[in-house]
Amino acid sequence: MESSRVYVWDPLVRIVHWSLATLILVDLFNEAGANPWHRWLGYAAGALVVTRLAWGMAGSPHARLSAIAKSAGEVSKYVTRWRSGSRAPYPGHNPPGAWMALALWFLTLSVVATGWLLQLERFWGDDLVEDVHTVTAYTLAAFIVLHVSGVLLTSLASRTNLIKAMITGKKAFPSPDR
Repeated sequence: MESSRVYVWDPLVRIVHWSLATLILVDLFNEAGANPWHRWLGYAAGALVVTRLAWGMAGSPHARLSAIAKSAGEVSKYVTRWRSGSRAPYPGHNPPGAWMALALWFLTLSVVATGWLLQLERFWGDDLVEDVHTVTAYTLAAFIVLHVSGVLLTSLASRTNLIKAMITGKKAFPSPDR
């Protein structure tokens, strides 16, 4: 039986998370070419990341960039806990999750920036910028697969439904006897 439910993810974090996930998924399967939707979906994804980063300056405690940076700095402690068998969930991002959030935001903004550059006259048809855009987009896709895998693995190991937490905003912490 679950011993407690802690409010972790505020509505803005959850809306940005799921909207960004949807936009990126749709845009990955929406070929660029002459398709203006690809560009506008990408710009919307970039705007969501900028919104999330701005919210990270003054938002709820677990949404703050300072909390994410602090967690990211605790990787060695996390690995030590993991090796010793401790799979207790973290209230916010665990250290690998914090690093993943930072990487996903960086990659998304990189894809958007290179896509935008391709619209400028100076870089129109530039093979190098186009290659960087493509490689970065597929790297983002690979990181998304790693992110989802990590969420599933961590959910199983910590007996905490992280997907449900990102839907409801509340993270359930299992009883110690489980």
